[in-house]
Amino acid sequence: MIRLLQPPAPEFRQLVKARRYGNFKVAVDALPDWLILDQGLRGLINDHPLAYRYGVPFLIVYEAENAIVGNIGGKGWLPEEQEVELGYHTARAYRGRGIMTAAIAAVQELAREDGLGLLAHVEMENAGSRRVLIRNGFTREAIVELPDSLQLERWGWSPD
Repeated sequence: MIRLLQPPAPEFRQLVKARRYGNFKVAVDALPDWLILDQGLRGLINDHPLAYRYGVPFLIVYEAENAIVGNIGGKGWLPEEQEVELGYHTARAYRGRGIMTAAIAAVQELAREDGLGLLAHVEMENAGSRRVLIRNGFTREAIVELPDSLQLERWGWSPD
């Protein structure tokens, strides 16, 4: 149904510039603001393989259409950390098909191999994100209030 694709840095930089990758169709709103992706490539990515794996998003390829329909990835990883914050997005036209449920499961398998837990922050009104986390065995751990009074639910998953 889906597969995750994480291009090497030079190819990812080309994707950021060209807004296309190889022969894949890229859904209109499949990827976040291109500047955010570019910042990921310029961020704190060191020589450790997990730093790239959990610092640059995976492209979600919907195999039925050979299309990039979203992205998922860690928001950065440092060697002393035992968990990674997960960020994800599916193009609006592809929501409700189980794509993100499968993508999160694939990242969970990687995290399990790496001995890392995952966490996600969800806006209170984002029922779709909450459902996909529940389907993948995440549990709600807390409500976090940001300085601008935005409240987020913190969800966690452990490989144990």
